[in-house]
Amino acid sequence: MFVLLFFIVYLVIGLFVFDDYGISWDEDVSRYTGSIALGHAVDSDVQYSDPFHGPTFEMLLAAIEKVFGLGDDNLREVYLMRHLVTFLMFYLGVWFFFILCRNRFHSWRIGLLGSSLLVLSPRIFAHSFYNSKDIVGLSLFIISIFTLLRFMEEKTFRRALLHAFTSAFLIDVRIMGVIVPFFTVCLFVVEIILRKNKGEWPAAIKGFLFYMFFLVTLTILFWPLLWKDPLVNFIEAFRLMANFDSDLVLFNGEFISALALPWYYVPLWILITTPLVYSVFFVAGCGVSLRSLVTSRWDFLRDRRDDALFVAWFFAPIFAVILLGSTLYDGWRHMFFIYPAFILIAVKGIVAILDITKGRSSNSFYRAANIAVKVVITGTLMVSAWTIVEMHPYQNVYFNVLAGKNITDIKNNFELDYWGLSYREALEYILKNDNRNTIKVCVANDAGLVNSYILPEKERKRLTFVKMLSEADYFIDNYRWRKGGYPFLLNNEIYSVDVAGGKIAAIYDMSLQ
Repeated sequence: MFVLLFFIVYLVIGLFVFDDYGISWDEDVSRYTGSIALGHAVDSDVQYSDPFHGPTFEMLLAAIEKVFGLGDDNLREVYLMRHLVTFLMFYLGVWFFFILCRNRFHSWRIGLLGSSLLVLSPRIFAHSFYNSKDIVGLSLFIISIFTLLRFMEEKTFRRALLHAFTSAFLIDVRIMGVIVPFFTVCLFVVEIILRKNKGEWPAAIKGFLFYMFFLVTLTILFWPLLWKDPLVNFIEAFRLMANFDSDLVLFNGEFISALALPWYYVPLWILITTPLVYSVFFVAGCGVSLRSLVTSRWDFLRDRRDDALFVAWFFAPIFAVILLGSTLYDGWRHMFFIYPAFILIAVKGIVAILDITKGRSSNSFYRAANIAVKVVITGTLMVSAWTIVEMHPYQNVYFNVLAGKNITDIKNNFELDYWGLSYREALEYILKNDNRNTIKVCVANDAGLVNSYILPEKERKRLTFVKMLSEADYFIDNYRWRKGGYPFLLNNEIYSVDVAGGKIAAIYDMSLQ
């Protein structure tokens, strides 16, 4: 009953707020990628050669556009559809995450706790409506880990095919998904080593070979780039993923090259953009897992392979990024797929603490500690929920107290609305307060133009985007690559998009010059 209520309420909330978000900088490019990839799949004469991004989910979105007759004539509907489908994909991921937690801890209550921690993560909540790459990758990672554990329980043809399907889909959305087949191989090898009955080896090996065959076949099938020279193109795609070109990023108050990030880049971003209590329980969970590994060793890998997998899920990609020197920028969204593992480990820490204090409930100190932990968990979830409501629809700029006391302070150290979703509100303000039929607008970057696509067509046609400030009626800036914006325009500011005690975008009236 409570599980059903949770998912009904979450679905209703998603359906009510999915149309509140602006368009991220990458969405227009992603849409184009999906359209071209789908066109190539239908007609080989359509040229397709995007080596950077797996197109499978974008192809699905492009297909939905075709089915419902959407296109450039109704762009608002196109992007609202994309946001809705992206949310529904994450919603599916949350459902499988609930099952993972429930199965691991043998409790639907703990399953709901884990799901709540995942959903009530402000940055993840915001991205779940418009990030069709990283959030979809996160969701598919959850599902593929679920199918992996099911496959390891029983290596049937059906489970091999299902795990291969989810693994291939994941890889063809985010190529870092190759970690899942790597985990599959590792768990299989450990199982063979620890399996005492060698008579079971042939059936297990047969199931594993089925998985590998379907994995390769489906990975190629879902990615048009791989239809020709699949091995060569896949290796090139992986190489480019690890070292694609990028710009400077604002990190710890300094602009540094995205090609030369410090090793602690990802850990620090996770620490300052995740509710702090989550991290405390994560550390506790890591301690419990480490103790089990040290004391039990091979028994831990045999009896608690799910815990070993969750730890590897979180730490292995971070080590891989550090060793490969992979390019990351403007936050840690490329690594969102490790966040479910972070939550699973945190939940393990919570459960361990509750078990310790509950087991000694006759002692008044431990009884009080058990109650205190439950109060902290409840309070943390309530604060996170309130933060999401208060910051809506800009939860994407959430930071905890370790980053600074407010957005004004944080702006000097880290990028805020780098994807430019606040441009939507800025454009809507201009259209509401200026009744001219033609309004000339200059924007600091392309995200400003892209956000006009989600406006009603009649209103969008009133906007003319110009490149020179001297030609513009208004200039909009989201502070990308500039800590303080443009000082010479400060007296022209007529409106700002404010959240969490600071500005993330501003409008300047150029007629005031």
